[in-house]
Amino acid sequence: MDEKNGKSLQERVTQLEVVVAELQSKLEQNENAFEQNEQKKTHIPLDAPVKRQQADVQNPVKKSATKPPESKESFELPENMRSIEYWFNKIGIGLVLLGVAFLFKYSIDQGWLTPTVRVAFGLILGTGLIVAGNYIFTKRRNFGQVLLGGGIATFYITGFAAFQLFALISSPLAFGFMICVTLLAFFLSLKLDGAVLAIIGAIGGLGTPFLLYTGAGDMTGLISYTCLILAGICAIYFYCGWRSLLWISVIGGWTVFIIALNRGLPADPQEAIGDRWVLQSGIVFGWLAFWALPLLRELAWIKNPERWARLSANYDEKFITKSFRDILDKHVHLLSIFIPLIALAISIFVWSLTYETWGWITLGGVVVYGLAAWRLSLKSDTKDLAYTHFLAAVILQTIALFMLLEGNSLLFALAVEATALHLIARQLSGRAIVKFAHYLFIFLGLWLLLRLFSDQTQGTAILNIQALTDLWVIVAASVISLLLSSYKQRNVYLLFVHIAILGWFLRELSSLPSGQGYVTIAWGVYAVTLLVISLRLNLEQLRNLATGTLLLVVGKLFLVDLTELETIWRVLLFIGFGAIFLILSYYSRTLWKSDDKI
Repeated sequence: MDEKNGKSLQERVTQLEVVVAELQSKLEQNENAFEQNEQKKTHIPLDAPVKRQQADVQNPVKKSATKPPESKESFELPENMRSIEYWFNKIGIGLVLLGVAFLFKYSIDQGWLTPTVRVAFGLILGTGLIVAGNYIFTKRRNFGQVLLGGGIATFYITGFAAFQLFALISSPLAFGFMICVTLLAFFLSLKLDGAVLAIIGAIGGLGTPFLLYTGAGDMTGLISYTCLILAGICAIYFYCGWRSLLWISVIGGWTVFIIALNRGLPADPQEAIGDRWVLQSGIVFGWLAFWALPLLRELAWIKNPERWARLSANYDEKFITKSFRDILDKHVHLLSIFIPLIALAISIFVWSLTYETWGWITLGGVVVYGLAAWRLSLKSDTKDLAYTHFLAAVILQTIALFMLLEGNSLLFALAVEATALHLIARQLSGRAIVKFAHYLFIFLGLWLLLRLFSDQTQGTAILNIQALTDLWVIVAASVISLLLSSYKQRNVYLLFVHIAILGWFLRELSSLPSGQGYVTIAWGVYAVTLLVISLRLNLEQLRNLATGTLLLVVGKLFLVDLTELETIWRVLLFIGFGAIFLILSYYSRTLWKSDDKI
């Protein structure tokens, strides 16, 4: 073999070695990739044995601990299956309870069971449902919660039957049993984090005095017991943040107070003064519990939302409608506005006081909510709450004005308030305050128009309190129209101003001798003024309004003035307005400042 062939053979061998090395490398990579894929499928990391050994060394106490089996509900069910499970368990427990009720009735009709046996059966059934629900709760939360709720409801029904239907136990014993059931419901709700159980306990606890009612009312006992139950409910709400529980307590608490007012107090306000003070104490407690406590918790949530989370009673938020969820989210705002109104309304029926006295009391509420609004406005993250409390103060102030004032003074004060609200809303960009101001001025507008077109002038025409008060309302409406950013709303206010001015002239001048003539002159001067302004500023709508008013004046000349005025007045009015129309016709082009002339 020559030297050339030897070198060629050596180069070939070297190339083969490189190719074999590359193939071996790719084969190892493929094997590693396959092994990693298989391990990912079984969720076993490559370094699991190493990490497990390290964990055992670092935590020798947990080495022998085994991982608890996962709940059967840990996987995500399809939407239709979740809906089926959610409703079927509730329908099922309802049908079971109805079936038990039918069984009781059938057993009574057949004479099979004595009252004692029936009550014992109810206790056994309730205990069985609670034991079963507690056992299955960790595996099937929703189903277990339904069983627990059914057991608590069974206990309430059994206690009611044992006392009211069968008279097997005394009133104190029945009352104590119902309290124990309520405490059991609260305990299970806190232990198992089940808001529905707390709601059932709240309903049963607040309804206990009525379930065990015998006809002998005790106002002190009823209000004291109700406040105690409400205190427990509010404490659970503050700790857990179940907003649905709060709403149930609000509805139930005020319902108890209203029933106590209607059934527990005599019609004569001089009787049962002690009971009235007891009920008033309960109303004050409800006002603080349903306003101050939710407000404090909302402030805690703003500061630390993870610790003080706001939750609904339903663990599956998808079953709550959007409108109901919006109400839950605004619960503090709604309560801050409506709770003082409810407390004030019930208190008015408790006592027989003058409206003036209640007006001053209401002004005290204005001070409380005004101070709260000021305090909340100091921080940027509580501006919304400050705005709500300011709105509540405004509503209370309006009510106080109605109680303290009347007639011209009330109309004047409400016009001032409506104007001030528009000024404040312009600074705060508050839609709720603007709406309230609009509603307030709608009331003022209707009241003013009723005064203008139905009342007679009081005293000297124009220079009297009634006329000046009405004129102030018209001026206030004009100022408000300038503050509005909405074109349509501004036109509505200006239309009201126009009608009110015509009515004001009609009422004040028609009472004078030959007053219809003065009214026609006033309307004509006013209409000509509007027309000149509209021509100079090129305002089409104002020009149409002025033209329509002038035509109204012409109609009045023929329909009213011809029959009610003396001849000299007719001559002067017809000639005068005829001349005015001719002058306007001649100078209209000169007065009109069109866009082309600008």
